[in-house]
Amino acid sequence: MDDINNIYRVTPRQLAEAIEDDFYSGVVPYVEGSPGIGKSSIFAQVANKLGLKLIDHRLSTSAPEDLSGLPMIDPVTKRAMFMPFGDLFPLEDDELPEGKQGWMLFLDEFNSAPKAVQAAAYKLVLDRKTGQRNLHPNVVIGGAGNLSTDRAITNPIGTAMQSRLSHYVLEVNFKEWMEDVALKNNWDRRIIAYLSRYPSKLMDFRPDHNEKTFCCPRTWEFVNNLLKAREPSSKGINPAQTHKYAGKITSGVAVDFIQFTRVFENLISIKEIENDPSSCRIPSDPSEQWANISHMCEMVNEKNFGDLSTYAGRFSLDFKVLFFRSVMVQKPQLRTHPAFATALRDLNRYLS
Repeated sequence: MDDINNIYRVTPRQLAEAIEDDFYSGVVPYVEGSPGIGKSSIFAQVANKLGLKLIDHRLSTSAPEDLSGLPMIDPVTKRAMFMPFGDLFPLEDDELPEGKQGWMLFLDEFNSAPKAVQAAAYKLVLDRKTGQRNLHPNVVIGGAGNLSTDRAITNPIGTAMQSRLSHYVLEVNFKEWMEDVALKNNWDRRIIAYLSRYPSKLMDFRPDHNEKTFCCPRTWEFVNNLLKAREPSSKGINPAQTHKYAGKITSGVAVDFIQFTRVFENLISIKEIENDPSSCRIPSDPSEQWANISHMCEMVNEKNFGDLSTYAGRFSLDFKVLFFRSVMVQKPQLRTHPAFATALRDLNRYLS
């Protein structure tokens, strides 16, 4: 059974590609995954790529009439009819949103919806109708929900609905998250350095956990936003602020992370590296090594790339890969630099 279930498991990049293919083929993708893993953000990413206006609707808070429409009397025919909600369902005679190619109707918390709501969604998902009205042909539909094994509030999806969906199970992938989220969006270097050293801390969710929260891409984003807003310097975080972080990524990880940030106060300056990249001191403490490599990733440019590459080349493999992978993602213009060609030759199997 485990081997069968594993077939459904996908990484974020695989999921984004599968969602796009499903949309083009007229299929409704449905994604399950642990809380906070990034399901909705991947749908938003695909919507942005395809030029679609995202309509995010939580089925868990819906009533059946939200999907079928509210009854009213037609003033002309004097007969009852159902009127769909205009902010949820673009209809066939609606105009396209300005600057968009269509809409993505994202049905989140799908398997947390009551049975009656799931039943009301049959016509929407398969027949593309709300009440008796047809959806606009430029509407695509996707859904997501939590795993029933994760102690989230879920209801089984009936067999009639199962056959209306294309099923995937999302799993976190550290390398993809680092390149596509943290590096691409210029996350705080202290988080990048810490999670590069402790990748298991990106997602440590367990259904039986006793903490009030857990580490996941969503809660680390909370930490990143806090650091950007309130702790903009590269200096270590005051341990007196631990409560601000414990409520996001658990107490144990918060204490460990804050202690880790203290090594940023001992960073070797970029000037020291530029002056003597072949002999400049390399920290002996692994935490300081992660911190220094991350600092270099932030400060590298066309002028100093050669010197910083020479210095990074003296580190162990993990640190070298982090440096050049960061350059690939954040400073793609440096790929034409001669120093990058040398690194690519030596580290090709790790950077491809």
